[in-house]
Amino acid sequence: MPAEDHHGLYARVRAWLPDVGLALGVFVALNVVGALIVGDGFDVTAAWISLPEGTGTSVFKAMLAATLIARGLGPLRRRWARALAAVCLLAVAAAAAWDTAVYFALLMKGRIATPLPFPSSVLVLALSLALAATAARPGPPRRWSSGQVARSLTIAAAVAWTLPLVLMLTFGPTRYAREADAIVVFGARVYRDGRPSHALADRVDEGVRLYHRGLAPIVIMSGAIDEDHGASEPEAMKARAIAAGVPAAAIVLDELGVDTAATVEVTAEWLQRRGARRVLAVSHYYHQPRVKLLFQRAGVLAYTVPATMSRRLLKEPWFVAREVLAYYAAWLAPFLPGR
Repeated sequence: MPAEDHHGLYARVRAWLPDVGLALGVFVALNVVGALIVGDGFDVTAAWISLPEGTGTSVFKAMLAATLIARGLGPLRRRWARALAAVCLLAVAAAAAWDTAVYFALLMKGRIATPLPFPSSVLVLALSLALAATAARPGPPRRWSSGQVARSLTIAAAVAWTLPLVLMLTFGPTRYAREADAIVVFGARVYRDGRPSHALADRVDEGVRLYHRGLAPIVIMSGAIDEDHGASEPEAMKARAIAAGVPAAAIVLDELGVDTAATVEVTAEWLQRRGARRVLAVSHYYHQPRVKLLFQRAGVLAYTVPATMSRRLLKEPWFVAREVLAYYAAWLAPFLPGR
């Protein structure tokens, strides 16, 4: 790429950064406000960056959101405001650097495994440093033309779409297999004759492997009864697991798992009755960020294990796109009607 093209690309990225920061500021602010209204479990920023819990952290997040939004609306005129924004963003960068170091330490020790050793914290680190440099730079006020508003909204939509996608591609494929109280296998399509689909078979097989490794004494097969032909997902899952050597006594059927939230609710109740709280959650990589979110909100310590796919799913792009919307629906569920 010629030098002038590099310079042009750099200039465009630098011009977009305030809008990216504005979108992220709004996202952080929504988490802070939502946590104040709903309580613990609403704030999902920990999926991207680990910060200590407590009132002080909530105040820090509020300051971070305020500075990002203010910088997105225009250059910060006051020196103290630019300094505050830079300090907040450098603190985020430091936390992201620590998260990255912990991630690779766990990877080297074999505590986690992944086909793509690239944590989302690396992106958070790079972005927070870039935003810190932008926030510390003075400049003339922004002129908000209709074209500028349209561009900002487009960038905000792109950021909103990217946030869950980053989790699906970094956190999703990472295997956190370790000892737990139960293995929860999430259901998928079953055919009229009772055969599991490829997606369901892969999930069951992953759960079976975890059971044979001795990581948990119980396998919870959770799914629904197909409304069209009446075949039971959990029964199909149980039959496949028994054929693979899992004793029937070690299998618990949950036919109320009509969706992810229902599976999490039933599992949480099952664990609570037994004084347990740790599960290995088995599903496809794109599903795991939402699974983690819902289990965390239910007070269950879930270690996610993505199913090893025997082949790529034909509808995988559609499943990924749908999961972006489903992630936001799960996040905002406390504010949705009927919830």
